[in-house]
Amino acid sequence: MTDWTVSILLVSWNTREETRACLDSLPTGISDDLRYEVVAVDNGSRDGSAELLAGYPQVRLLRNEHNLGFAAAVNQAYRHASGELILLLNSDVRCHPGALTTMVDHLRRHPEVAGVSPLYLNPDGTFQQHYVNLPSFAATIALVTALRRLPGFRHALHRFQMRGGDFSRPRLLASGSCMLLRRQILPADRIFDERFPIYWNDAMLARSLRDAGHQLWMIPHAVVTHSRGASCRRLGATIRYRHLLGSLVEYLALTEPRYKLTVFRAAALVDHAVKRLCGRPVPLGLGDLRAALRGDVGALPDGDIRDWLVIVEESGGPAATEPAWEPYAGAPGAAHEQPDKRVLLVRTTSRVRPPWRLSVRTEDRTTWHATLPAVLPFGRYVRWIDRINLRLGAGRLRRWLDRHAGARVLYLANERAVAMIGYVGEDEVRQPAPRLPEPEPVHA
Repeated sequence: MTDWTVSILLVSWNTREETRACLDSLPTGISDDLRYEVVAVDNGSRDGSAELLAGYPQVRLLRNEHNLGFAAAVNQAYRHASGELILLLNSDVRCHPGALTTMVDHLRRHPEVAGVSPLYLNPDGTFQQHYVNLPSFAATIALVTALRRLPGFRHALHRFQMRGGDFSRPRLLASGSCMLLRRQILPADRIFDERFPIYWNDAMLARSLRDAGHQLWMIPHAVVTHSRGASCRRLGATIRYRHLLGSLVEYLALTEPRYKLTVFRAAALVDHAVKRLCGRPVPLGLGDLRAALRGDVGALPDGDIRDWLVIVEESGGPAATEPAWEPYAGAPGAAHEQPDKRVLLVRTTSRVRPPWRLSVRTEDRTTWHATLPAVLPFGRYVRWIDRINLRLGAGRLRRWLDRHAGARVLYLANERAVAMIGYVGEDEVRQPAPRLPEPEPVHA
């Protein structure tokens, strides 16, 4: 197979360690003398990813000053590629022995197949259900609204997600995280539609190839490990969901009749209104929701995208030196030792009347202080008013965080933090670590 050359297209955005593991796995994934090249695009990373890529002699590195998006970066790499076969490879994928060779061999033996994807495993070695069908209209509504609880919508969503599917045998299916394609079936200058910067670009590609009569297959004999969402997690929940929803609207605008898009928008707006009336957290504020329903995904995040550790201070004063927080990466006592995190200390009360507006100030590169506003009076004396103020203030804090990319971890240090769950757009909540007892003194 020495006449088969593979161009591996790799996009990097602040995933340095995942990218290192991915590149180091490539020689393992090739069990013969298959020729390959790696064309990598770094989308303005701030974590040293570009410097890491520059240190690999087999990598042709293209560096962008800013984040151009996944689709644009893939197309950029594609225009510099020279192989007969094109491998779309996410930076959080690691090849198992012979995986790439097995995929190439499948294309060699089956000329009717246009592309092939492997079997995915989670980092713990369990099977990862990372495959989806092209969505039906009912599945798109179920994906973004509570209508997924109704049997018809639930079944449509499960068909889209391929719940209970048999992946122990080759089948017509593909995944954009790791997909090997014949160059001859692709356009000359692009692979992805750049109107879909992050999400749904692979669905549009699969749809266009299917409509052209091409077959895409998944084969279980080629195996990779996939960390899943290494870059997307750094977007933060709100930015991530706006891109997901906005790109889905664009997908429907291109693939469905206009009246169905109107129905989809109405269902999303009604779902948002009902959740707000019931006091349930919503993934987007009204302004972001309306923009996403127009197909506007917003600006791509750039600059500082470190994770946020949100710590709610006790009402009586700050607890930023609490030793029980030390085990958490980025906790105040360890902030300067772990500059890859940002700590946001949230004060919910003060000795003077809290301001009507949210106040946020920075102490240094790792620590921010926020004071929540008190929208309603008498919150100090009436518990239910205090709870309303807390949630309204958390909503304003969320809008501030929405302008600052990065995953959010809400640290449940006290009851006030628990009351804010779902209102700051957190990606994760963490319980406090148990305090270890002091050692007994040893007497001579």
